[in-house]
Amino acid sequence: MFTKESLYINAVKYDTQLKLDYKKLSNEAIIDTDSSVFLVDNDLLPLDIALKLNSSQAQIDNTYISTLLINDTTKLIPKALSSKIKDCEIAKFNNEYDIAVLKTTLFETKNYFVKTGIDYIYSAFHLINLHIDKNVLRSEIVVLLFNSKAFIVILDAAGIIVHNTILDLACFDSVKKTHFYEDDIDGQKLFDEIYYLELNEIIHNTLNNFYEKKSNTFVEKVTILYVTKQLSQEQIEQLSEDLLLKVDYHPINIDEEIFELSKDKHLKKSFTKPRKKKTKRNYTNLYISLFILLVAFLAYQVYLKVDFNALYENYFKKEVTIEKAQDVKKIENVLELPNHVNFNDKIEQRIKAVFETIPEDIVLNELKIDKNILELKGNFLKENSFANSLKPNLNKLYKNIVYNTSSTDKKFKIDGVVLAKEDIDLNKQYKSYDKEYLTDEFMALDRVTEQLKILMPVDSIIKFNVTTSSSNITRFVYSVNILVQDPREFFDMIEVLNNELYSIHISYPISMLKTEAGVEIEFVLVFNQQNEVKEQAKEETK
Repeated sequence: MFTKESLYINAVKYDTQLKLDYKKLSNEAIIDTDSSVFLVDNDLLPLDIALKLNSSQAQIDNTYISTLLINDTTKLIPKALSSKIKDCEIAKFNNEYDIAVLKTTLFETKNYFVKTGIDYIYSAFHLINLHIDKNVLRSEIVVLLFNSKAFIVILDAAGIIVHNTILDLACFDSVKKTHFYEDDIDGQKLFDEIYYLELNEIIHNTLNNFYEKKSNTFVEKVTILYVTKQLSQEQIEQLSEDLLLKVDYHPINIDEEIFELSKDKHLKKSFTKPRKKKTKRNYTNLYISLFILLVAFLAYQVYLKVDFNALYENYFKKEVTIEKAQDVKKIENVLELPNHVNFNDKIEQRIKAVFETIPEDIVLNELKIDKNILELKGNFLKENSFANSLKPNLNKLYKNIVYNTSSTDKKFKIDGVVLAKEDIDLNKQYKSYDKEYLTDEFMALDRVTEQLKILMPVDSIIKFNVTTSSSNITRFVYSVNILVQDPREFFDMIEVLNNELYSIHISYPISMLKTEAGVEIEFVLVFNQQNEVKEQAKEETK
């Protein structure tokens, strides 16, 4: 895989961190390394990290990004049975087993890196198997501790895996939520004790359950692989005494192990195939050849007294024209998708401007807004609230405004309806998207839907409506219903969309209804992308 110059990046997500490990290679020899750690707390790769990774990929064509499953629920399946497994992605593991992961679980990891793309995805079990390949292990239970989980395999006397399971361990955040937690120092001591007790119990129970099913294999040793040291030497010795077994406790370098997995002989073990790499065209050799030909022609035209200046001028003018046309085409490709930030900002500013027109003596219960129409329903606390307060403000936003009420006999708390038409331009400087959209592949409807579920607030209702298509763009149109406690949460959601590297924008009609549970908001959401046919044509052109 690593020929000439290449860049290998590990992007491993821990509980609250994302660790990036870089290895730059030249002819398979490592010439430079680097690493960085970022705090992360959401279900999508933060934009600043995505831009950093994409910048690295832009500099070196052969850049490969690898990771571990974010939610590892894999199972080892005997090869004879793996072909019968449904709803799972199957990868090679060893001579006896394949490894299976739910497609929905795999999608979660792939979607986390949707802004950068991902080449290789492995399971923590792959790391264990690589450790087994490097070491002679017999009649052992091997436990890998990673991300508050214990990945466990048991090997028989022949070194063959005969049992595998994944069990949860305590995490520090869970200890902080108990009433026993007082401060970080005492909390860490408490966590260390709980962690040890849970690990002790997990190993005991795993062995007991195993012996109930397997009577011909006896475990003689425990090997514990850790990423971060959690147990003291005294605890290891105590664990050995409790289990009546020898216990080995030593670190494992996740980055080096994944790097090893991504070498040629292990590539088929990944749950995903590497992306096709874009190759930058190198015109150096072409220019050298042209120069040689140029010199030859010069000599020849001197001999034949040919007007070479005219030939030279016409030829290179044509080349420049072609290059400029290609540059214009590239710009068109970048800008042809709808500028989603601009779309979103226009709608956001319009809604905010409407909110600013509502005076304190009007309680707004419902808002409906379309491209050129606004409808407001609410309680008018004073008889003249509309004429004195609301209408003068709305006159700055709409040309025609009509007010109706069914309770003319009341002097206050009047139920009123306002209908405004023919919107007036706000004369604002709207935001604009100034980056390049991701157009590496055409995303299928189900994948787009899953990504929108992540971007929208929890418990949102997302309903697919229709697909529309032009010569260049395919649009997936959705109806979305969300429940918020404050309209500002709607604007926060728009900011999330604006940070995406895809063209995703909200659209009219938009309605906001005040309920006992909160503010129910319905709107149209549009996902734009270049047509699949066009993408295929681009690949064929390359």
